[in-house]
Amino acid sequence: MATPIHEKKDLMRIPGRTAAVALALTMTIGTGAQATVATAANADVPKSLPSNKLNVVAAKATTKRTTANLRLRAKATTASATLAVIPKGTELTVLATSGKWSKVKYAGKTGWSSNSYLDTVASAPKTDSGTARYTTANLNLRAGAGTGYRSLGIIPQGERVTVLQTSNGWAKVRSSKGTGWSSLSYLKSAPSSSNPQKPKPESSSTTGYTTANLNLRTGAGISYRSVGVIPAGEKIKIYRYSGNWAQVSSSKGTGWVSKSYVGKAPASQSPKPEQTPSKVAYATAGVNLRSGAGTSYRVLGVVQAGEKVTVRSASNGWSKVSTKIGSGYISSKYLTTSELSTVRSDTQLVMNTVRRLFSGDYTSLYTIRPGSVGHSSGRAVDVMMANYKSASGIKAGDRIAQFLLDNRAQLGISYLIWQDKIWLSASKGWEPYSTSGKYGTQFTNNWTDTTKHMDHIHVETHGSSATGGALNYRALNG
Repeated sequence: MATPIHEKKDLMRIPGRTAAVALALTMTIGTGAQATVATAANADVPKSLPSNKLNVVAAKATTKRTTANLRLRAKATTASATLAVIPKGTELTVLATSGKWSKVKYAGKTGWSSNSYLDTVASAPKTDSGTARYTTANLNLRAGAGTGYRSLGIIPQGERVTVLQTSNGWAKVRSSKGTGWSSLSYLKSAPSSSNPQKPKPESSSTTGYTTANLNLRTGAGISYRSVGVIPAGEKIKIYRYSGNWAQVSSSKGTGWVSKSYVGKAPASQSPKPEQTPSKVAYATAGVNLRSGAGTSYRVLGVVQAGEKVTVRSASNGWSKVSTKIGSGYISSKYLTTSELSTVRSDTQLVMNTVRRLFSGDYTSLYTIRPGSVGHSSGRAVDVMMANYKSASGIKAGDRIAQFLLDNRAQLGISYLIWQDKIWLSASKGWEPYSTSGKYGTQFTNNWTDTTKHMDHIHVETHGSSATGGALNYRALNG
């Protein structure tokens, strides 16, 4: 995730500012929505850097990398205007130097950035061009060499990938999910046999009973193909075990099943999971698919918000489901029988911008969920603030809100709610929310920090009307 922009200053509380189209409001906030947890990487840096009057010296062409989100300024002083914000990790060519400043070019603009946040690029990491490797588990493909970078997708276990280069325990790979970085710990030079020799059943066997509807697989692992579902309570023969898997013969044939769902007694004598007819449901958030009904079980992958799943059974707050990435368990509270919209383009643009510029100031972003017109249609996002009761947390929220208002046309924003106030238009400015008698009336007699929007900024977008273009960074300059 991006780190906070450096040289930032505390800001005044938001005055009433510029306009957006007023909408009829029907909204609820905060829980059960798609949450994207932000990784906050806060570096303490001075609010300003001393300017200097040294002569500009033409630099021998060198390449440097930003160590933080860094302002590109018009002149070699913190008092000059911000031309752009250069993301952390960007490589730049230094054109000239002046004291503690370097003249660089970024995104077609030439300006000055502080040397304090520029590191000389080290020699190229060891490259294993075109080396073939195989994943030993379902593996995150990330945007950079570290767990702090966002996941681009999950590479399936056993897939052949091409290693382009390696760096500090990470490998840049080309895979079916695209090109990115994965941990070297889960890559090996030899593939697992795609058609492992099936062990011969031993002459003796034991009897067991399935305790739930159970996938029969071609091998000992969830990555192997399901050849059928053995009904709960069926008597099966067990030939051998391999880890947490058992080779069995059943009405669906011979194969492998998870031994967690095989009991010694008939199903009628074993605790039964609450059975429900198979039904279609939709994930209300990006939610972990687990190997068992509980958070202690390992994560098999992530079911995306809005994805259609088939619910096989439900018990104690967990649902056994079939999804595009396989079968497993997800928390029932993240399922709904109503089909959800996808995140609209304006909302996604707001989310991407907040992630890039304000990662240290918020904890998560909530988007699609039922119960709210804006959220259920993919046109709203809640920016959940960190330390929202503190003066610094409120100032951070003010700064984000002002930035969003300054760029409402570019981002397609309709209105905001923050700190028990609502902004609908420039003519009205910030108005009282809970005490108005006309906004949020559905929360009457149930006002909390969440329903008053004290702990988050509600951002409602038009859906797909963003103009794009250069952003106004005035709110960041203080």
